[in-house]
Amino acid sequence: MAGGVSTAALAAAVCDAGGLGFLAGGYKSAHAMGREITELRTLTDAPFGVNLFVPGPQDTDIAAFERYRAELEPEARRYGVELAQPPAHDDDEFEQKLSVLITERVPVAGFTFGCPPAPVIERLHEAGIEAVVTVTSAQEAAIAASAGADVLCVQGPEAGGHRGGFTPLPAEQAQIGLLPLTTLVRQAVDVPLIAAGGIADGHAVAAALACGALAAQLGTAFLRTPQSGAHPLHKAALIDPGFPGTSVTSAFTGRPARCLTNRFAAAHRGPVP
Repeated sequence: MAGGVSTAALAAAVCDAGGLGFLAGGYKSAHAMGREITELRTLTDAPFGVNLFVPGPQDTDIAAFERYRAELEPEARRYGVELAQPPAHDDDEFEQKLSVLITERVPVAGFTFGCPPAPVIERLHEAGIEAVVTVTSAQEAAIAASAGADVLCVQGPEAGGHRGGFTPLPAEQAQIGLLPLTTLVRQAVDVPLIAAGGIADGHAVAAALACGALAAQLGTAFLRTPQSGAHPLHKAALIDPGFPGTSVTSAFTGRPARCLTNRFAAAHRGPVP
């Protein structure tokens, strides 16, 4: 839950309640991530994890970017903001963050939006760190298992926020729900599974375990907790009857993500190559 939602206090509360709390390493510097790890260790002695974004391809489709930029010009004028220019490649300080995790001997390293290559996972193993890779299909699960992942986080389309996969999914596969997806992945690989996506109570956890997961992961369910770093407006919107549902859109970042259905998402599809 990168972008400010994840906090050391939230991860510590999950740890102290018997779960495995995670810090989000994305959207911050390696130095800031290291400070949060230090803070978390002052709050709990329990094991925890840190999740990183795996860098994607370096090529930006400039034509698609410019088309979407032109589409957003009226929005920019409406809110009095300046639209960005085509972005330079940003690896989110991936190597620096790996070094921090290894130096700090973080118990668990999670990876989203990609599968780190086998040598990276080997470096983690040499430091006594287990690797969890987010997957959204049986094909991705096979790739991650072959790279040496210790655990796979199987993320269904019900998940809030971004879909964390790393290979294109045909439309029919993208709609496979978490429970049948967990079963398919369980049949494809012999690696412990964490089920994620739309889980918010004990009944959903039990269903995930019945489908072959070893554990269940919750995210959106914690957004309104006192320890969450979500903005007060975001917390209020989650229970606002003016937002009766959710939808999946690429309008905000170019990646498929679930959001509260709103005017912006309805008006824009997002960058289309």
